[in-house]
Amino acid sequence: MKILILVVVMVLFFDSAYGQEYGAATNATERKVLKLINALPEVQQANQYRKTHKIPGLLKALIQDTPTKEHNYYRVSISENLGFQLRTYEWYEVDAKTFVIRYWDIAEDKTMSLSEMRRRRKSH
Repeated sequence: MKILILVVVMVLFFDSAYGQEYGAATNATERKVLKLINALPEVQQANQYRKTHKIPGLLKALIQDTPTKEHNYYRVSISENLGFQLRTYEWYEVDAKTFVIRYWDIAEDKTMSLSEMRRRRKSH
């Protein structure tokens, strides 16, 4: 019984101490960035597919990097939390001032406009 109580207390402590989800918004600008990415047709379609086919867990935008002196954008991943693993599918960059979204092809280390990314996907 003491062990059970200890486990419950530890879980509650961990939850309160680390309640802020990794990649979650900490201010209004970050909430806007996440909302923009989560609203992309690609994310919406993938999540609709998951719902239709009863695949547990939805894809979600997570902020990975915030603007710095070197770059003026948020780097955002589209990820799936599997509990034991965070699986990342796509990456985007969102300009901190204009909120223009660019797709980041991590394999080529190249950014491109959303329209260019969609044209490339159609041709493949």
